[in-house]
Amino acid sequence: MKRYVTAPDHVVACDLGHVTVLVDYHTGTVNTLIGPAARWWADLAISGRTDGPTTLDDRSAGVLLDQLESAGILVRTSGPLPWAAPVIGQTWLPSWGTQEMTVGRPELLPVPLRSMLQAVLALAFILAVLRFGRGQGRLNRVMRLLGWASRRAAEPAEAEEAVQAIHAVRRAALLPVGRVACLEESAAVTLMLAAVGRRVRWCHGVAADPVRLHAWVVTCDGETVVEPVGTARFTVLRTI
Repeated sequence: MKRYVTAPDHVVACDLGHVTVLVDYHTGTVNTLIGPAARWWADLAISGRTDGPTTLDDRSAGVLLDQLESAGILVRTSGPLPWAAPVIGQTWLPSWGTQEMTVGRPELLPVPLRSMLQAVLALAFILAVLRFGRGQGRLNRVMRLLGWASRRAAEPAEAEEAVQAIHAVRRAALLPVGRVACLEESAAVTLMLAAVGRRVRWCHGVAADPVRLHAWVVTCDGETVVEPVGTARFTVLRTI
């Protein structure tokens, strides 16, 4: 019996050279494929057929197919349904810890009290969206919220406005409100600005050595805001 599969639109693959990263933007889960398994994914995306020649033997391909179906990364179809080829990421040769990447944050700038209050409210709202509901739907809930808010923001934010919002959210994150990392911070900045009619572009991407994910904001003309130079190593997979 012929078996056809496809990858849903919310699954994005990124080829980083030595590894292919699969990000499920509904559940927030991340999987990686290497070597023949990564080439198998790329070949399968072209045809959607599991009965054609691949880089994996039949047994290994069947096991991997079952695992990806179980995880919701691939779904059955009634006929061939090819999907998007992996995004070609910024390849980075494994350094085994011998290469450095600039990280860290600059000193926080003072912000007006009003901006601080807006940041606290935006951050608290994002944390509530992440906390309540199904755990595997956290990322999807945040992205839907940001999409809704951004569509209602009439004007692109100036770089100065985005800088102030980022510093305000980072100051708010110093309060005991819960875990705040790049996802929470970037989402709160986007929501805070959208609440006053200003729009930025929320980005989510992946980098190698080691494989890691990052979320950040840029202005609508593509200017990165208050990010270390190492952010340039991330391949953007989703934007809002």
